[in-house]
Amino acid sequence: MSTSHSKDYWIISAFMFTLFVAYSFVYAMYAIWLSQAVDLSGEKIGIIFSFNAVAAIVSQPLLGFIQDKIQARQHILWLNVITLIAAGPFLNLVYKPLLLSDFYIGVVAGSAYIALAFLAIAGAVETYIERISRFNHLEYGQIRTWGSLGWATAAFFTGRLINIDVDLNFWMASVISLIPLFILVVIKIPVSEKAAQAFSVADKITVKDIVGVLKLRNFQYLTLFVFGVAAIYVVYDQQFPVYFAAVFPTVEEGNKMYGYLNSAQIFLEAGGFFVAPWLINKIGPKNGLLLAGAIIVVRIASSGLTDSPLLISLIKLMHAAELPILMVAMFKYLNKHFDSHLSSTLYILGFTFVTQVGTVTLSPLAGIYYDTIGFEKTYFIMA
Repeated sequence: MSTSHSKDYWIISAFMFTLFVAYSFVYAMYAIWLSQAVDLSGEKIGIIFSFNAVAAIVSQPLLGFIQDKIQARQHILWLNVITLIAAGPFLNLVYKPLLLSDFYIGVVAGSAYIALAFLAIAGAVETYIERISRFNHLEYGQIRTWGSLGWATAAFFTGRLINIDVDLNFWMASVISLIPLFILVVIKIPVSEKAAQAFSVADKITVKDIVGVLKLRNFQYLTLFVFGVAAIYVVYDQQFPVYFAAVFPTVEEGNKMYGYLNSAQIFLEAGGFFVAPWLINKIGPKNGLLLAGAIIVVRIASSGLTDSPLLISLIKLMHAAELPILMVAMFKYLNKHFDSHLSSTLYILGFTFVTQVGTVTLSPLAGIYYDTIGFEKTYFIMA
């Protein structure tokens, strides 16, 4: 790296690290918070995740298209940081009371917020960072490592914090989000002249271009893969913290151990993101997607075959391999086979949008199964 590239690397990495710290405080214990603080059943939690996914589906294509059209401007980053700053006041003082007093009004209000703070906007933010990295000759996988380290750092504390006060994690998200805001306002995320010129090609992007890609058979096959693998995995992972906490003698011990385990898993995941670009360059993006899918199937099936805290913990750590391989392979596959200047829109439509469609259709069903036949049998069916 040149000196300028090194400086760019550290600025972008610092933004990703602090942003993912805030993400983690908002979302790492979200399912446990819904179960324990709001006292919701598995079916109602499934309904919430389904509504959240609908909100993401509505906003994701628009966010991706806007990001492609506004070129190198960082409006999406600003929107994400501002919504994260609002986490404590909104989730604790508005969302929770609404869920307790009028469940479905709370669900609708919460879904709009969760989509803008995390589910929908995260994909647009990541595609922006990926493009800035690529245009500045930086490896996205290595920068994304810092995002995982940020999530892991916060996750180490989330289990303890929720035992101290069930609402404390959300207030922490608001406080921490002031740091990425400072980076945007004072330090500035770098956009080189070359990067700005590369982004400017987005001016030529039309809806017709996007529709043309959607008609391609290769893209349609890719969406089938995402629905069959990534979407089912997301549904599996939604209420996994609730299942994990329940296998311990007390819920408090389970909460604490899940926080530690989630932190350890994501620290390992950070190493996975550092290595994943090398692996995908060796085996190719398509084989990378297949490898990630195979790991996901094994992990879900294994979760349904044991209730041992130790074995379940080891199974959870498999996430550290599957996610880096899946994400890096997905970006490289899209850039290899399709117009790289459409990367934001294609990632949103082909990966995050399709994943949310699967979440909408499968989350309520999974919640019903959790309540009726248990987590283990439901996991085996998913696999």
